[in-house]
Amino acid sequence: MKPTILVVDDTPENIDVLKGALTPEYTIRPATSGPVALKIAALSPTPDLILLDVMMPGMDGYEVCRQLKENPSTRDIPIIFVTARSSETDELLGLHLGAVDYITKPFRIAVVRSRIATHMALRQATRQLAEQNRLLVEERHLIESILLKMRQPNLFQPQSIRSLVSPVERTAGDLLLSLFTPDQRQLVLLGDFTGHGLPAAIGGPLVDFILHDMALRNQSALQILHTINQQLCARLPTGIFLAATLIEISPKRHRAQLWNAGLPNLYLIRQGTLQHELASNMPPLGILNNLEMEPAMLSLDLQPGDRLYAFSDGVIEASSREGSLFGYERLRDFLCRTSLDNCPLELILEQLSLHTGNDSFADDITLVEIEL
Repeated sequence: MKPTILVVDDTPENIDVLKGALTPEYTIRPATSGPVALKIAALSPTPDLILLDVMMPGMDGYEVCRQLKENPSTRDIPIIFVTARSSETDELLGLHLGAVDYITKPFRIAVVRSRIATHMALRQATRQLAEQNRLLVEERHLIESILLKMRQPNLFQPQSIRSLVSPVERTAGDLLLSLFTPDQRQLVLLGDFTGHGLPAAIGGPLVDFILHDMALRNQSALQILHTINQQLCARLPTGIFLAATLIEISPKRHRAQLWNAGLPNLYLIRQGTLQHELASNMPPLGILNNLEMEPAMLSLDLQPGDRLYAFSDGVIEASSREGSLFGYERLRDFLCRTSLDNCPLELILEQLSLHTGNDSFADDITLVEIEL
């Protein structure tokens, strides 16, 4: 179908001239007043472009343009003013109201054709981009739904666990898993994929599957960690990797073995006092195929009432408007108090909001407490 142009002019002779010049390529709809133009513009299908005279009795072209831009069904139609008024003030007013171009009378047909062709091409490109964006959004929602279903939240075993998960997007880059093996070891994995959103979430189901499958077969934490690293190296593209900590609590809960691969320091707090601060001593998973994990293992002797805390970097790297980070010290003070009075972990979000001056954060935030 030929594109449609609405020509609005109170002088029929001007409409006839434009119609004669444009008819071979375009379908012309004429209107000799502002009210008629508004009615025609709202009819479906709406025009692809409007040539609008400024000087008309009753409702002038500027008012027609205002009302077209206020109507959701017509606001995106490109408008070109065609007028004898050629002052800079008139032209700026027209452009300020939302017109895309300004042609002065007496117009030259070659110029009119050229400008119409340019704006028609822009209109078509805009429509194509909008359609492509719509398809991308639909595909994104579909992939998000698939990824969320591939995770296994029903297998999360929360015994002796308190956690806070505050994702930036529906599909978070942070990953928190907890389960008990048949021989009653507890395994807790906190992971933070690079970035957030779909690229960060895409490896989550794979890690989830490996952990649950191997744990149900009583595999050791070290074997599980090796397998996760090898599979991420083999299956994820360069640039996507997993900072993670894997914690294994013994059946009698008096000993823990853990690995910190690129996450912030872990804290063991005893009776409100920091007992151990456990820094990362190996690179994130998914970068090097052969990681030396045995020397990187950390062992802890535990006492009843001890609490072990792990968190993603979204907590400590929350930044104020002045650029200062929330940091380890503020979080450490909060966790020492929390370990004594058992206050909700969600209170850290209030402190982060006060620090950043914002209720939304730039990165996923995950905090987990393991009680021994």
